[in-house]
Amino acid sequence: MNTLVRSCSRALASLCLSVRTGAALTAALALGASACATVAGEHEAETKFLVKPTSQSAFSGWSEVSISQDPNSVDGAKLMFIRLEARDDNVPDLTFIKSITAETVVDDVSTVVARKAPMPAGERIVPLDRVYHDDIRKFFYADEENDGYTVHVDWHGEIDLTKTIPPEGVWMKVLVGVRIE
Repeated sequence: MNTLVRSCSRALASLCLSVRTGAALTAALALGASACATVAGEHEAETKFLVKPTSQSAFSGWSEVSISQDPNSVDGAKLMFIRLEARDDNVPDLTFIKSITAETVVDDVSTVVARKAPMPAGERIVPLDRVYHDDIRKFFYADEENDGYTVHVDWHGEIDLTKTIPPEGVWMKVLVGVRIE
């Protein structure tokens, strides 16, 4: 399996996004053509991003995951959940994030996948509210540069500047659950 994972960050303010793993979704979709029986089921993927204090309250970033095989080689893929968690155990909750939105982008068309505002007090692990409930395979587009298929996700939101955030920022873990059919 030839899988390429790319990530980038851009500074509208305080987000540095980094894809850590090729993700179960990527592996499952890439294996779909040859191993449908073993791929079907629920899979989880993990990524992370850094929320860093600045004088601005907005943050944004993007990530891309590329796979070598056509995602349409499986019967379907649906988003089950997206959860945020502070990786630093000293962070009591996620209320320093006022809002967050995850969007996919294909041919300059954005689709909101999930969002959350406000973050609940006292909760270290917060599920985002899913906005998109249909098949996510359509978000993978043919990517000649990587000789495969890529999904692009934009992350943006607002941080609460009245909350104390360590100068080095807070690493956020994002856990995504997907059902492959």
